[in-house]
Amino acid sequence: MAALETPADSRPAALLWPALRRVVLDPKHLAKHRLISATREDPAHVAFDVLRTKLLAALRAHGWHRVAITSPTPDCGKSFVAANLAISLSRQSSVRTVLMDMDLRRPSLAQTLGQPDPGRMAGFLSGDIPLQRFLTCPEDNLLNIGQTLAMGLNDRAEPYAAEILHAPETGEVLQDMYHHLAPDVVIFDMPPALYYDDVLGFRPQFDGVLIVVGGGRTTAQHIRDVKARFGSDTPLLGVVMNRAEGESIAKYGY
Repeated sequence: MAALETPADSRPAALLWPALRRVVLDPKHLAKHRLISATREDPAHVAFDVLRTKLLAALRAHGWHRVAITSPTPDCGKSFVAANLAISLSRQSSVRTVLMDMDLRRPSLAQTLGQPDPGRMAGFLSGDIPLQRFLTCPEDNLLNIGQTLAMGLNDRAEPYAAEILHAPETGEVLQDMYHHLAPDVVIFDMPPALYYDDVLGFRPQFDGVLIVVGGGRTTAQHIRDVKARFGSDTPLLGVVMNRAEGESIAKYGY
């Protein structure tokens, strides 16, 4: 699977970062929505820093950049993990991160991050909305959330999500984004893997996958089913346990 066309140490068009629209991230809103990496008041934020370090090491070892985050079933906390991981990555000023809400059937990151008018992801992926008008960056803030984080959010559920993700225009728009931002890490918050074919159809657009499992909700069979669906040609970057208390998944970890 091909990596990004623009290597991280060669950024010919990275000047588009200053052109991205700045948005306010409200600390109280982030805390209310469990973005523990933002406020760092919950000791659990350390787990995301560890995940960040391990993920960066794995990506750099293979020359990869694009990470799909999914779960076997709904409500396992994949968007929670995606948002917290992106914020943790943003605190490394040398790492350019793009967070994309690609769960077009049930977008949630805009609400989680407190962004009331994020634009329509489908419009961006079709090429109708320019990158500079769609992606946003955090304003200066007391939480030390870095301006090397770009966010592509969405509040519009799409009835033809699979068709949008499979469309050739989507790949072309994403390649253009990579060229103009030269990100080190791109995080795609994807739909649940066992419910739709969205993630499989989007496979050419990511290098590896993180699977988020919900303690007391996900079984070992769920994880085996997800791995079987992806097949041996999709690198598994890790299995992240969220609210992990079930014995059925105790043997799995990042």
